[in-house]
Amino acid sequence: MRKQAEQKRARLNLSLNLSSPFQQEAWKRLCAIPAGQRTDAVCRAVCRMYEQNALLEAVRQIIREELRGVEFISAKEITEQPQAGDVDDSVLGFLLGLQKEGDDEPSDPLF
Repeated sequence: MRKQAEQKRARLNLSLNLSSPFQQEAWKRLCAIPAGQRTDAVCRAVCRMYEQNALLEAVRQIIREELRGVEFISAKEITEQPQAGDVDDSVLGFLLGLQKEGDDEPSDPLF
């Protein structure tokens, strides 16, 4: 007859303060889990929390690395910069002057 493998067990006693809204909510949720499945549910929740925290930290690190090379411009700077299609008055004056000069010269049929 084979000797049964000994099961290793660890025990954790948990005491909740039901006057704390957070702990009271946890107690309600634990009670909603069928007896015999609570240990598994708590273990899954703890492991999932650590996995989510690790994922969140990895995403934060990636975002930090990507933002290192980014230069931000404030909304005030954007509104102060000339917009596409805006023409400085001096440029318009120059163009008008050229246009007037062209009107004064006789037209050359070769050009």
